[in-house]
Amino acid sequence: MEDVRYSELKFLRALESRATEFQHFNCNDERQRKIIGLNQGMYVGMAVALIEDLYVEFRTSDMQRFVPRLRGELIRADLVSPPPGIPDYLWNNPREGIHDVLHQQSLQGLEITYRGLRRIEELRDLLKRDRILEDFGVLLSIRYFRRDFEDALQRTSDVSVSVIYADMDNFGVINKKHGQGAGDVVMKAYLEVVRDCLGSFGEGYRGVGDETCALILGQGHARAVEIAETIRKRVGELKCSHNGTTLPKVTASIGVATTPPENRSLDVETCSQSRQSKAKEQGKDQVVAS
Repeated sequence: MEDVRYSELKFLRALESRATEFQHFNCNDERQRKIIGLNQGMYVGMAVALIEDLYVEFRTSDMQRFVPRLRGELIRADLVSPPPGIPDYLWNNPREGIHDVLHQQSLQGLEITYRGLRRIEELRDLLKRDRILEDFGVLLSIRYFRRDFEDALQRTSDVSVSVIYADMDNFGVINKKHGQGAGDVVMKAYLEVVRDCLGSFGEGYRGVGDETCALILGQGHARAVEIAETIRKRVGELKCSHNGTTLPKVTASIGVATTPPENRSLDVETCSQSRQSKAKEQGKDQVVAS
């Protein structure tokens, strides 16, 4: 079975948390977006991918006209008149057209197709076999980061791409002195902090051990740094115990890089990793963002 796309995972999480209500999801409703874990831009990206995969359809006539354009079924755009009120440039660029319509309309009539329902069952099966989430079931497996990161860099230049790398300071001491069970308690709490601090602004991934990274789109460098500082603070405030024993506190060293100001390339990840290492070298428990 093929790997799971980022959009598909978001689709499944939305369905699990909203059930049939997702079919009438309002992407301008901040409360609903928070529940599902999507900001508006992420919702649009997800919707476009799901349309291409024949997983969902839109009931609104404007959206129905954009769908065949997106799928390439209407190749000669000059022979097909755009729907009333839709500019030619959007009709000739269906991705941007869908993005524009989704941001203007207050209610999206999303209907899940039969193909989509079948894929939902496949996704649920994959989740059960731990092929999507890391071992603790909190963050995505690191193997999804590279694809999501490369996809993010392909978006228009006005959509900033931020990468945050973090890991805990002195985590090995807990495993050594208090055992793996205690280490697991702290690890899960740490991963949950990363996930919760990212909220609807980005996605978190876990690599080897306590190494985590996050991908944030469209928020800018200052906001990414603010999120990283929140992660650092929350990690430092963790109070964990195991078998009645209070465990030592942990901290986090974090690196942040964003394009812009960095060049829009894979080097953004390298820069973030380098700054994370610098945070360790400079005394730990800090965020390095420049």
